[in-house]
Amino acid sequence: MRVLSLVFAILTLYVTGCVTTLDSDVEINPSVKQDSDYKTALQNATRDRKIFDNFETKYLVTATYLSPAFKTAFAKRIERVYKQDYGRFDETSGKAGFFIAIHAPETERIDLANPAHWSVFLESKGGMVKPVIIKKINDKERWRAFFPSVSEWTTEYLIVFDTPAVDTSSTQVVEKLNLALTLANADAQVRLEW
Repeated sequence: MRVLSLVFAILTLYVTGCVTTLDSDVEINPSVKQDSDYKTALQNATRDRKIFDNFETKYLVTATYLSPAFKTAFAKRIERVYKQDYGRFDETSGKAGFFIAIHAPETERIDLANPAHWSVFLESKGGMVKPVIIKKINDKERWRAFFPSVSEWTTEYLIVFDTPAVDTSSTQVVEKLNLALTLANADAQVRLEW
C-alpha cells in the first residue's frame, strides 16, 4: 500500500508540474520550438558557424537573413507574443537585412561597426556590397523570444545592405538568387550563404 501511495504522490507531482496554468484567462505563449510556422521560417533563414583554431573557439556566429518570407513569419509571431507590431525591422524594407548574434570567448567586446577591426560585405548578383547600416541591438530579453541564439554572451547586430531583398527559397530559377554574407577580421573570415 505504501508503494502505491508513493507512486500516486510522484505521479501527482509530475502531472501538476507539467501544468503551467489552470486559469482560463491566462495563455502561455509558445516557445520558438513550439511555434512550428515560425520555427520553420527561422530555420530556413538562419545560418550558423563555429570558428575554431587549434581546438580553440574563436567565434560563434549566427546570422538570420531577414527575407520577405521570414519577416512575414516574424510579424505574425511578434503580434502573437507582444500583441503589437513594434520591431518588424522597418530599416530593412525593400533591402537585404540580417540579424547577427556573435560571440567570441576570448574577446570581451565585439564591434562589427568598426571598419578597422571588421569587414562586412554581401556578395549578390550585383557584386560586392558594403552595408549601409550596422546597428548594435540591445534588449536581449525581447529578442530571445524570436532568436534562440541570443544569450548573455552574444552581441547582436542588425546589418542592412542597399540591395533588394530576395526570396532565396523560391523554386523558380528566375527568381532564385544566392546571397553570401562575409564577416572578416584579423583572426578569421566566415562566409554564410543563402
